Amino acid sequence: MADINAPGYMLSTAQVPLRERLKSVPTPLGGLGLATASLGGTWALYAPRFAEQSKLLAALIGGLFILLVVSKFVVNSKLLKEDISHPVAGSIMPTIAMGTMVVAAALLPYVPVFARGLWLTAIVAHVALLFFFAVYRIREFRMEHMVPSWFVPPVGIIVAAVTCKGMGYDALVHAIFYFGLVAYLIKLPLMMYRLIFKDCIPQAALPTIAIMGAPASLTLAGYLAAFEEPNLILVGALVPLALFMTMLVYVAFFKLLRLPFSPGYAAFTFPMVIGATAMFKFAALIQSEVPAHIYHLFYGVAVFEMYIASAIVFYVALRYGMHYLIRR
Repeated sequence: MADINAPGYMLSTAQVPLRERLKSVPTPLGGLGLATASLGGTWALYAPRFAEQSKLLAALIGGLFILLVVSKFVVNSKLLKEDISHPVAGSIMPTIAMGTMVVAAALLPYVPVFARGLWLTAIVAHVALLFFFAVYRIREFRMEHMVPSWFVPPVGIIVAAVTCKGMGYDALVHAIFYFGLVAYLIKLPLMMYRLIFKDCIPQAALPTIAIMGAPASLTLAGYLAAFEEPNLILVGALVPLALFMTMLVYVAFFKLLRLPFSPGYAAFTFPMVIGATAMFKFAALIQSEVPAHIYHLFYGVAVFEMYIASAIVFYVALRYGMHYLIRR
C-alpha cells in the first residue's frame, strides 16, 4: 500500500521527466489546496468589500495545488488505485474534490456556466471517491486503521453546502448536508472509541488528529450557508461542539507542530480555516438577535480563529516549499 509520508512522495528535481515529477507530488497537497482556497472565503467574510478578489486570488493558488495532484493521477493512473486503497491516503483524496468545489464558487461571478459545471463535477467526483474508499475499507476493515481523516469522505462533502450560494440545486444541497450530518453523528462516537480504547495512531498518521477539528465546524458552516431559516436547536448544539473541537486542536498543536515535517502537515490547515468560517457565519446569524457584547464576543472569536488559520496555512505552505523546493 502507498505511504503518504514515504520518500516516493517527494517532488523531484527539474532533470527528472515531467511524468516522474508528477508521480512524486504528495497527495496531501490537495488538502493544502482546499485550505488555501477556503481561506479566501474566510477573509471575504471579514472584509466583504474585497470578497470577490480575495476568493479569486486564494482559489487560483489553491487550485494550482489541486491541479498538481489531479495531474499526478491523470498521467500515473496506477497511483489512483494505490492511494484510494490506502487507509490514510484514500481518506484524504476527497479533499481534491472539496477544494474544486471551493474554486468553482470563487469562479462563479466570472464564468457562471463553467463554475456550476465544475461544482457539479466535483460533487460527482467526491461521491465516487467516497464509494471506492468505503468499498476498500469494508473489505479490509480493521479498527486500528481508523484515523480522524476518515471523517473526510462522508462528512467532507458538506463543502458542497458551504459553497452552494448561487449554484442552485437546493434539494441536492439539502440532501448532501443531511447525509454528512448523519455520517458525522454516527462516526464521531466510533472515532472517539477508537482513539480512547485502541492502539495509538502511528506517528506517520498523527497529523490527521487535527482533522478532528473540522467536521463540527464544517457541518455548522454548511448548515448556515444552505438553509435560510436554520433550526436554532441544531445550531446551538453545533456551535459549542465546533468551538470545543477547535480548541482541542489548538492544544494538540503543541505536540503536532513538533513532529518531523511530512506531507501530512496539510491536515493542520482546513480544520482551522473552516472553524473561522463557521464562527463568522454564526456571528452574522445572531447579530440582530442578541446584545451587542455577545455578538462582538463571537465575532472576536471568529477574527482570532481567522488569524490562527492564516498563520497555520502560511506556515504549512512554507514548510512544503522549504522541504520540496529549497532543499532541492
